[in-house]
Amino acid sequence: MTTFVQCRARAVAALAGLLLALPCFAQTYPDKPIKWVVPYPPGGTTDVVARSIAQAMGERLGVAIVIENKGGAAGVIGMQTVAKAAPDGYTFLVSDASLATAPSLNKQLSFDPAKDLQAVFLFVTVPHVVLVSPDSGIQTLADLLARGKQDPEKLYFASGGIGSPLHLSGEALRTSAGIKWVHVPYKGGGPAILAVMSGDAQIVTPSLPSVMGHIQSGKLKALAVTSSVRLGSLPNIPSVAELGYPGAAAMGWIGLHAPTGLPVEILQRTQGAAKLALSDSVLTKRLQEQGSDLAVDASASAYALFVTNEAKRWEQIVKAAGIQAE
Repeated sequence: MTTFVQCRARAVAALAGLLLALPCFAQTYPDKPIKWVVPYPPGGTTDVVARSIAQAMGERLGVAIVIENKGGAAGVIGMQTVAKAAPDGYTFLVSDASLATAPSLNKQLSFDPAKDLQAVFLFVTVPHVVLVSPDSGIQTLADLLARGKQDPEKLYFASGGIGSPLHLSGEALRTSAGIKWVHVPYKGGGPAILAVMSGDAQIVTPSLPSVMGHIQSGKLKALAVTSSVRLGSLPNIPSVAELGYPGAAAMGWIGLHAPTGLPVEILQRTQGAAKLALSDSVLTKRLQEQGSDLAVDASASAYALFVTNEAKRWEQIVKAAGIQAE
């Protein structure tokens, strides 16, 4: 007959075995490829930056990090995919400003970004840039705004979709300057940028890393950066603040979120790999040349607070502009 003492001994032994297994679990993770969901089509800033960092982190973790582009609904489809995934460390969201704007744009979300996704690491911050085609005849921001007041029906603004960060950065400029234009939403920042390059639209306001090469080659003309001061990477391009439109300032960011409930051992392992990757001077130089700045405080707690504060700010802009998601 099994005694109470024997049962208790077995229970203690089982618990001890479980506790001993936890460090082993941390040591064996990861043992297969990790998936990063980019909530946009290929070619945009989030995609470009994610691929650079994923390669570097994968080398530190010893497995491949696979990028899966899952665009649609201004980032919501990709966010939802990760929010409903298992918190096992093999599915992450490459998160950006859409995480902060989704709640104010979509009142009927099937998930709660604040509850179903947890911050892991903030990689970089990125400014947006006001761009036109060199063939548009627009030379300065003043030229652009004048056209937006005099002939707005012929001024086409290309965005990455209603409510996307690219769309909202443009709306911040439009409402701040008090002008009008025709909004043409595309399925992602990449197609919107191509629309301006081909002449189908006149203006686009993407984040800088995805278009730095096009600016340097002369395929796109930069009128202003959406920051409070000029950037070291584009010293000859004025900021919207110095041109008299501080309300048009809009900084983006790129980081990593996971389904809520990620084991702390995996969280720490992922954060450690990110820190090691971003300490590589080759990678950081590449990111800076693209127009990204390393986050000052990359911790999960700081990132979570940052997203909360940005959500409050963008809610005001969304209401002022009367934007509604599709």
